[in-house]
Amino acid sequence: MSNASYPNPGIKWGLIASVVIVLAGLGLYYTDQQTLFSLKFNFIQLFICAVTGLLAGLEQKRKAGGYSSFKEALQPIFITFVIGTLVGTLFMYIIANYVDPGLPARMKAGDLKALEQMEAAQKAAGINDSRLSEQLTQLKQQDYSLTLVASILSYLTGLFLDFIIAAILAVVIRKKQIA
Repeated sequence: MSNASYPNPGIKWGLIASVVIVLAGLGLYYTDQQTLFSLKFNFIQLFICAVTGLLAGLEQKRKAGGYSSFKEALQPIFITFVIGTLVGTLFMYIIANYVDPGLPARMKAGDLKALEQMEAAQKAAGINDSRLSEQLTQLKQQDYSLTLVASILSYLTGLFLDFIIAAILAVVIRKKQIA
């Protein structure tokens, strides 16, 4: 069976990953906005894409008769990451700029409050950490807004990590035909 006779499983699994990422994002938006607006959500997206990418690679392998080269396995896995990560990035951009434009300011206020509490606890314990004061100053000056350019750059830089994980998954599932 040639590759032209069926669509790339990466597209199907990328769309499935996208739906799961959006549902996870909505769940976090309504229950834990701090996690949604943190690095943890990026890891959640990465995990979802890794699982669905693995499923895409295994489907590709099954459709090819149980044998696939690295390249044949990599393509659907990476396409799954590309689609899932793009939708996740767009989801965050839309949430932060159109659905709830006050979200970035609330997240910054929450981070400031947590850092100020840490500083107060250290001062109460007699610990004077100048690094914590510097971090607090830097955080007060930091812009939490999500611009389109920042979102695109985040997406593109994230694709490097996505490719590495996709390549690792492709190596794991590949199986060459014995000549």
